[in-house]
Amino acid sequence: MEQTRIIYETLAGKRVSDSHWSKTKKLMLTCELPLDKDGFSVLISLRKVSPRYFSKYVEIKDQLTRLGRELLPAIGLGITGKQFLDLIERLEIHPNQGTVSRWFRSVGGFKSKGSYSKQVILPVVATALIYKSKSQSNQLTKIGA
Repeated sequence: MEQTRIIYETLAGKRVSDSHWSKTKKLMLTCELPLDKDGFSVLISLRKVSPRYFSKYVEIKDQLTRLGRELLPAIGLGITGKQFLDLIERLEIHPNQGTVSRWFRSVGGFKSKGSYSKQVILPVVATALIYKSKSQSNQLTKIGA
């Protein structure tokens, strides 16, 4: 068995089928994520936070990388919920309250006065960018119809 598959299955916490592994490997290459522990961790985190919009990751990965470099100093070790809302407002992302709550469900929910570590907030920011991409795509579809 491939070493990379063992790493993925260990992080996923379960054995995966050959077809699942094949699709995952193809997705990793498309997204230009490294086939190592860190790359698989990113993939698994994004899937957990936003399984609904994950297919849009390929479209926003360059923007996310650029934004990540800009945001890391601002995020530091973490930010509050209020700072997160201010951040997505600056990025012109306008989700409703239920959407924000869903993004934070895996970490115990969203609280504006709560503090979120960099490890928690970065996948959520990625989800917000994917959400924005999906929203813009839907708006263009409505205009074209």
